[in-house]
Amino acid sequence: MLAFEQIWEDCNRTTVEIVSGGIITVIALVDWWTKPYVSLGFLYLFPIMFVAAFLPRWIVALLAAGCAILAEVFSSLEPSLVRLCFETLALAGCGLFVAELVRNRRLTRQAEARLKALVETSPAAIVTVDESGFIELANRSAVDLMAPRDGKLAGAPIAAFLPELHHALRWEEAPRFRTSMQC
Repeated sequence: MLAFEQIWEDCNRTTVEIVSGGIITVIALVDWWTKPYVSLGFLYLFPIMFVAAFLPRWIVALLAAGCAILAEVFSSLEPSLVRLCFETLALAGCGLFVAELVRNRRLTRQAEARLKALVETSPAAIVTVDESGFIELANRSAVDLMAPRDGKLAGAPIAAFLPELHHALRWEEAPRFRTSMQC
């Protein structure tokens, strides 16, 4: 999944825009060539979804309208304004949906990076524990305080260092809740 997400990195913007434009051109040419046999208008969805993360919303809507017009022009069906409107809405909706997903993923990654930097630079010992009682993250202060033999806390059971916290986290014994211990 990580490799697929790299498509929408800012460094790939020009490449994605050019490839998407090329795919739209190829779909239009093939759709024109196969006009009496089959309609390929649904294929416009994919280049719109790829490029939508880099374009402003109004351009995504305009691109969707343009692709819907191409699909309608090369369709073997009778021209229909209703079909054109629905196809425009479908293409624009999918493109905008993907754009928002990519935007939210970028914001989440940025927030995670800021939080990680905050935790790593904090003078307070900070440890996060998963639901099964294993340490997911521990900053340098926590490692210094708990002094594990191998110098790493991540992946170790919290019970080895703070047994009381492990008992508080046991879901079999009580309802789930968030807890915090300070010393």
